[in-house]
Amino acid sequence: MVRTEPARIFAVARRTAALCLGLLAGLTMLAGARASTLEEMSFPSKALGRPLTVSVYRPDLPAPETGWPVLYLLHGRDANNRDWSSLASIKVTLDRLIKSGRINPMMVVMPSAGNSWYVDSADVKGPGNYETALLNELPTAFEKRFAPHCTRKSRAIAGISMGGFGALRFAFKRPDRFVAVASLSGAIWQNIPTAQTQTAWEGASGSYFKRIDQATVVGGPDLPPEGAHFGGAFGTPFDARRFNDANVFTLLARQIEAGSELPAIYLTVGDHDGLNFWRGSMALYETLMADKINIEFRVTDGDHTWSLWRKTIEDALEFVDSKFAPATAPPLVAVSPAMPSAASGEPAPKMAGGETVVK
Repeated sequence: MVRTEPARIFAVARRTAALCLGLLAGLTMLAGARASTLEEMSFPSKALGRPLTVSVYRPDLPAPETGWPVLYLLHGRDANNRDWSSLASIKVTLDRLIKSGRINPMMVVMPSAGNSWYVDSADVKGPGNYETALLNELPTAFEKRFAPHCTRKSRAIAGISMGGFGALRFAFKRPDRFVAVASLSGAIWQNIPTAQTQTAWEGASGSYFKRIDQATVVGGPDLPPEGAHFGGAFGTPFDARRFNDANVFTLLARQIEAGSELPAIYLTVGDHDGLNFWRGSMALYETLMADKINIEFRVTDGDHTWSLWRKTIEDALEFVDSKFAPATAPPLVAVSPAMPSAASGEPAPKMAGGETVVK
């Protein structure tokens, strides 16, 4: 019988433990690296007459029984679907917030919409019918493929700058679609006065601030800049009546009059926004408060820049997540030999919700 010295046993055990720890660390790193997938893909669009490009964030985890909730995240002017990734590291942010438990896993869809202002404009030779493409076609195609059980309770929308305007437009036009909306430094203006819609709009003029007396200063109406700023989205020349009809404040007023249930609303803007978009956010806040509509409003330290939005998107994501319906546990799937497969030549069962159309 051969006896092994205690020192040798200890050395072997130590090497074995080190190997196990190394493998465990490698597996942990691999799991962390695959915490999510960020993929660019395209979906057909009859409204645009060409495919619509989107970036999609998906958790690499077993989906709950009801599927992941979906956030549609819109970009700003002179931007595209990649900005949230390249300028805000959105994948890293989502991974970190999910891992820490600050938010639950969700899918995030970031479409490319050019300088469309998220309206239909093909009839006036503008950028195209992006409202139809993004409000109707994209959710129908995307959710049929990735989130067939998605409903209002698990669908939200958010955006920055022009995208904040677009997110509010879509949420106020179809409040039955979204459980929550978040506008980050939204490009929001009040309606152009009726008397000024009869002639060519030259942009807001005069001082915004009005001094009532030596100690009292109030803000005036927050009106949009000159028409060229909108790049043909509201006609060329700029049509003030078309702008008013599509504007956030008009859509909101219609839903209030109809008694519609609005999505939960979150507004945030920088206190030193170089484009003065704090004015529009404050005007919308005052409008909602006047009608006793609950709203979360934040004025934070910063300008109209990504350095601010990289911070404020975190609070917006927490807000959206808090409004999603609680997800149920993922189903336990057992592989059965009797289950039809492609190799057997038998037809595979249809996925539930495969024919769902967003209405």
